Amino acid sequence: MLEALLELKKVSKSFPGVQALKEVDFQLYPGEVVALCGANGAGKSTAASIIAGIYPHDAGEILIRGKPVQLTTPKVAEQHGVGIVYQEPTLVARMTVVENIFLGKELTNKYGKLDFKKMKQEAEKTLEALGFDLDVNRKVSTLTMVEREATEIAKAVLLNPHILILDEVTAPLNQKEVDHLFEVIRNLKKQNIGMIFISHKLNECIEISDRVVVFRNGENVAELDCTKNITEKDIITPMLGIDIKGDLHDVVKEGHAAEEKEVLLHVDNFSDEENFSGMSFTLHKNEVLGFAGLKGAGITELMFALQGTIPHTGGKMYVHSKEVNPRTPYEGIKAGIGMVTHDRHKEGLALSLDVKSNISVSSLDMLLTKLGFVNERKLDERSEEYVRKLEIKTPSLYQLVANLSGGNQQKIVIAKWLLRSLDIIIVDEPTRGVDIKAKSEIFKLLLEQKAEGKGVIAFSPECRELLSICDRILVVSQGKIVDEVLRGSPQFNEPSLLEIIHSA
Repeated sequence: MLEALLELKKVSKSFPGVQALKEVDFQLYPGEVVALCGANGAGKSTAASIIAGIYPHDAGEILIRGKPVQLTTPKVAEQHGVGIVYQEPTLVARMTVVENIFLGKELTNKYGKLDFKKMKQEAEKTLEALGFDLDVNRKVSTLTMVEREATEIAKAVLLNPHILILDEVTAPLNQKEVDHLFEVIRNLKKQNIGMIFISHKLNECIEISDRVVVFRNGENVAELDCTKNITEKDIITPMLGIDIKGDLHDVVKEGHAAEEKEVLLHVDNFSDEENFSGMSFTLHKNEVLGFAGLKGAGITELMFALQGTIPHTGGKMYVHSKEVNPRTPYEGIKAGIGMVTHDRHKEGLALSLDVKSNISVSSLDMLLTKLGFVNERKLDERSEEYVRKLEIKTPSLYQLVANLSGGNQQKIVIAKWLLRSLDIIIVDEPTRGVDIKAKSEIFKLLLEQKAEGKGVIAFSPECRELLSICDRILVVSQGKIVDEVLRGSPQFNEPSLLEIIHSA
């Protein structure tokens, strides 16, 4: 019988107030891809972090090639052949690709000096083997997201790992980039590398994996063979502990083509110097307006400009028919515009603060007493309300956000803006890194905002998400709006929308 590359026996791990893993058993074999699936906080990333030497386990045993090991640090894990690529790239932006790939493991010549020539050759060779043509002398700050992921993977592969963990690596990628990454994974499989693939995108797990292991509440509760035509429902049933009937997206399929209603936002010939130009559109009361396009189309930059985070150089915008010109996020808030950004760690959260502080940070001026003090009782009530509504898994309002799972962190970012109750909410990839149950909860909340008379602008790289909640979808290519698709029209479906996006 084939010996397991990696085996976990009754592994447990707890954090303050949270039992993250409970006696988990798991095996990984050479040349195999195993997907770890589960709701936010189910224990997937904790298991991966233990294998990568980031967290020590409290109980149980870890074996690599049949021998017990103590993976006390990432360095020790690397020495045992474990590599990991994270959802959020951990690269140094001001350094070059080659400098990042060899960071901490630089090559030297016989004189003890850095051998830049050899490092450059090795970096180029590794990237070429992965199917990426990338100038290794470029600074990471100039790279696209897929180029950063390629650099992260090259950094891990350079160590010649036997075990490679891919933690939500497809989250920031569009479909073409995901297809490329999957080819890389298939090539690594041929080299007998065992891979652990973590993703909330269940269709991707089914496509690329040999087996799916399902986690729930810190336990692995099911194992599915991907060669047996399994479906997303087969994964979700054990993942949530309930039987799923009907279509997974039924909860958000209500809606119809937008009627002519009050205009909340009118944008006229909006431009900046390099990312978008000539943008003109309206957002109505009781409407969800979607933006679709490839990464780099200029959608995120447009959203930042609308909220005042980055400057625009031309055009005008009107809120309730009044011209506004926000030049800072605070001015955007005062104009009635809030934005859920796609990078929660850098832009959406204060990781060193607690849940309550993060939810309330944009609304403190609304929660003041007559004497100018924050109304703590009201603050607690409103924070608890959104923890409950979004089913944020936290021991208390005073838990540090850094200690929560990525999906629960994302819910807190959204709660922050829902509490502020602005007329216009911009959401850039609102469900990035969250499970399907949390997606439905987030979609419901956005539709509730619509029902309350607010306007929502949404971007997602997943067309199905936009089709689920949007009344209209604007397709953007190279910084320009090239098409509009209305709910109820013949083009309002995934194949047609993808065709428009990729042919624009």
